[in-house]
Amino acid sequence: MTEPETPPRERVTAWHPMLVALLEFYLPSGWRLYPEFLLNRMPLRVDIVVLRLAVQPAGDARKLHSIFGHLRQHTLIEHKGPTDDLEPEDVLALLAYGALYMRHNKLLDPDELCLMAIADRIPAGFVRQVERLRGSFAPVGGGLWRGELNGLLLHGVETREACRQSPTEHLLYMFSRAYLKGAGQILPLDPEEARVYNTLYQQVEQFRRQRGTMAVKDYELARQSYEEVLEQMLAQLPPEKLLAKLTPEQRLEGLTPEQRFEGLTPEQRFEGLTPEQRFEGLTPEEILRAIPPEVRELIAKKLSRGEPQE
Repeated sequence: MTEPETPPRERVTAWHPMLVALLEFYLPSGWRLYPEFLLNRMPLRVDIVVLRLAVQPAGDARKLHSIFGHLRQHTLIEHKGPTDDLEPEDVLALLAYGALYMRHNKLLDPDELCLMAIADRIPAGFVRQVERLRGSFAPVGGGLWRGELNGLLLHGVETREACRQSPTEHLLYMFSRAYLKGAGQILPLDPEEARVYNTLYQQVEQFRRQRGTMAVKDYELARQSYEEVLEQMLAQLPPEKLLAKLTPEQRLEGLTPEQRFEGLTPEQRFEGLTPEQRFEGLTPEEILRAIPPEVRELIAKKLSRGEPQE
């Protein structure tokens, strides 16, 4: 009997590493985050986030209360990026993940585990599938949903609504469909959140380098949205703070060669260049014109006598 083939790993959406980075930054003390979790000895690794209580008592969350305020000792998060919808079959997957996770960790009490869904919206088809399994799932206000699935707590976060309920939830906006349609708009961020926002896309880049562009769904969409928002954020800064946040390449972008060298001495313009780089692009006549007459005369005498040049 041949071994069963390992199913190919599905492409991970670009929003997954961004959500992981966001949760890691604001994760209260005492909790541990697992961006992926191997559910058994077979290659069943799921695109799901696991939060597990590691130290008691746990610290209080400063932000993202819509998520961190509803954790159990173990929480499994099924996340859909702004280009995807929760499907009825996702209920079955979430329930299966929960059962395998409990078996793997020898959990018998369902009160220790929370199943959580984070998406732009909770669609009716997802709710109907919960009800078919004799469960319940209903909105409780502010983009939050509450229910039960086979004795397990079921919590939902609609990012499009939850992000507008409090400044502590504003960063969830970038995981909503409105973020992609808003031409780079984003809800007001405090200085710390602005720094966090800049690091989120870097996680996508790191993830892409590890697994390749073809393994990351919506990579170009995430990159474009990030650049549009970053441009608007930088436009609101005073000039002195703006320059401090730009890379050397960004500072010089759009300037003519004359503008780039304006204010520099000849020595500063050539600083760091090799002799070859200093003369690159010049014709022999232009190079000769740059040499003082007495040096040219000395070179000519040496050449006429066949002396080697230093």
